[in-house]
Amino acid sequence: MRPNRHVVRSISPQLWEEFFRGSRLACARLITKVENDLELIPEIRDRLIPQRKGAVRVGITGPPGVGKSTVAAGLARRAVKDGHSVGIIAVDPTSPFTGGAFLGDRVRMQSLMGDDRVFIRSLASRDGHGGLSPATPHVAEVLDAFGMDRIFIETVGVGQAELDVVTCADLILLVLQPGTGDVIQTLKAGITEAADLFLVNKADLPGTESLLEALGFLFEISAHRHVHTRPPILTASAVKDEGLDGVYSETERLIERLIQSGQYQDKKRQQMEREIRESLQQMLWDRFAAMTNAPEEIRILCERLIKNGQSPYPFIQAMDSNVRMELVNQRAGNENDG
Repeated sequence: MRPNRHVVRSISPQLWEEFFRGSRLACARLITKVENDLELIPEIRDRLIPQRKGAVRVGITGPPGVGKSTVAAGLARRAVKDGHSVGIIAVDPTSPFTGGAFLGDRVRMQSLMGDDRVFIRSLASRDGHGGLSPATPHVAEVLDAFGMDRIFIETVGVGQAELDVVTCADLILLVLQPGTGDVIQTLKAGITEAADLFLVNKADLPGTESLLEALGFLFEISAHRHVHTRPPILTASAVKDEGLDGVYSETERLIERLIQSGQYQDKKRQQMEREIRESLQQMLWDRFAAMTNAPEEIRILCERLIKNGQSPYPFIQAMDSNVRMELVNQRAGNENDG
């Protein structure tokens, strides 16, 4: 017998009760549900949004191997010492061959384990291609509602086009290191334009001055930066725990400015607008596909269009008209039934 695919799943009242009582185990279980069952997202979001505490999300991003995990751990320790409750979301790449991921960031953050003021969760990137897991913004909502007021989001190693963190975080810390060759050339058209703070990590290595000069030159020639405040550029050696006091202080200064200027609320609005657009796109596609058996029709159509050298747009316009008509008929039928 085939399973009933229309069974509506929901979160158990007991799990919700334990979560709102502050159970870390319940928080972990809720995050697992966020990762594994997209059908539960609406219920989870409905319950969590009214409980949000206003956490600030700091995205920590940069190329592979620059020390993002060590930087995140160092900033988290300082935030806890400063009286904050801290959530850390560490995204590790999913293998395109096995589908697995080595969630190694928790290994690199052992010094924070056992502290009730810190909640660390590693996520596999899965189908995400922008440096994050698709579940990342929802996991951040869980941690916010759980009482974490600082959430550090560590991306996988990114390049210029991997900008999901920009739409998920309120503040972006871009970590670089000396001796990475043409990394500035690679990144200059993307993430560097969105970063609020630059950190040259491993600054005890040769090439630090050259990298700082390259960053300065980048901002000189960037038309985008001509109308914006030049972001701070700091140096540190996170593995030696040197320079991170200044990075933490600068991060907190930027957070204070973000909140006082009203940009924090603007970012929250933009994040919700994006979520609404993406959800509507998915819902409309699902409805379209159900009405028209679209996947199979599109496959057959594409074979014919390629064979005949035709444009797909007449088909797109025709299908749009058909769906519109179907929706009108459905609405009329519902009104008659009523």
